Amino acid sequence: MDGVLSWLQDFGELLLVWIGVQIVLGGAIGGLWSWERRLGRALVRVVRHEPDAAVLPLRRPIERIAADVCRLHDAFHHDGMRFAKYEGCRLAYDSVLAEAAETLELDHLMAVLPPGVERDRERERIERLLTQAGLLPRSRAA
Repeated sequence: MDGVLSWLQDFGELLLVWIGVQIVLGGAIGGLWSWERRLGRALVRVVRHEPDAAVLPLRRPIERIAADVCRLHDAFHHDGMRFAKYEGCRLAYDSVLAEAAETLELDHLMAVLPPGVERDRERERIERLLTQAGLLPRSRAA
């Protein structure tokens, strides 16, 4: 592999000049074939050591997280749900609360606390912190 890379580094400029000449002549004479363009791009990528894949962000944008927090907050605090729907909503809401806290670099225990009173208190604490940060609207009673 090192031999191929050293060969490309030694003769890469020569290949790029050849491709440039082909482009100029092809444009003057009547266009390039698509395989020549693909070959030229591939050679430039190899010589420049460009990665093929685009870099993806590690986290979702805060705007999308905030929208999910508000939507699930309203659904979670809605009375009269059946248990299965309530439990699914609680799991989704706790997950998005943890994601919002991590994005804002707030300490939380949502991933380690089992369902129960302690987790309910932790959820209320994170809701207060997110309200202070502006991700949740202030309650009408306050």
